[in-house]
Amino acid sequence: MAVLVFFHSSEFLLAATFNREGLSWDSLLISQPYVIAMVGALTEFALEALFVPAWKAQWQISAAGMVLVLLGESLRKVAMLTARGNFTHKIRRRQDSRHNLVTHGVYRYIRHPGYLGWYWWALGTQLLLVNPISLCLFACVAWKFFKERIEDEEHLLERFFGQQYTDYALRTPTWLPGIPGIVLAQGGDTQYTHAMNRAS
Repeated sequence: MAVLVFFHSSEFLLAATFNREGLSWDSLLISQPYVIAMVGALTEFALEALFVPAWKAQWQISAAGMVLVLLGESLRKVAMLTARGNFTHKIRRRQDSRHNLVTHGVYRYIRHPGYLGWYWWALGTQLLLVNPISLCLFACVAWKFFKERIEDEEHLLERFFGQQYTDYALRTPTWLPGIPGIVLAQGGDTQYTHAMNRAS
């Protein structure tokens, strides 16, 4: 429970610090699908603890989960602190004068470090609880969410920053498995291509 409280309260606090005009209850990142997922995970934990308690006694898996939670949380918060006002919880559909392409710090090595951190964090919570079913479900659902979100966001970033973003995307991997692609505009025709999922 402490892991959840810290994650959501710190998200809200950083949004309040760097993006006050975009601050709302949504900044807590608690949505109906998220609540359903977490209730499902806690239900799985309770049922397995009742019927197969030996599963929950595997402290090595829990410890690995805690490490992944801490790594994911740290990576996401470093990304937020690095991007400052450029980091928003909602995808920007319009560019404004304060919107800059962040390519320094952790962004130099990871494209979308906030998403990668959140992915690690989500999987870590289920390893921490030793929830095999929820681990698989979280991995699949979160992957689909980030794949769609990154494709949408990168299309906009390429439109906002043009070749500057294309060059950045080609040299900076996402490190999210199976999510290497961006939308590139070449010669006026927009086409979907896959950027190399490795640093050049």
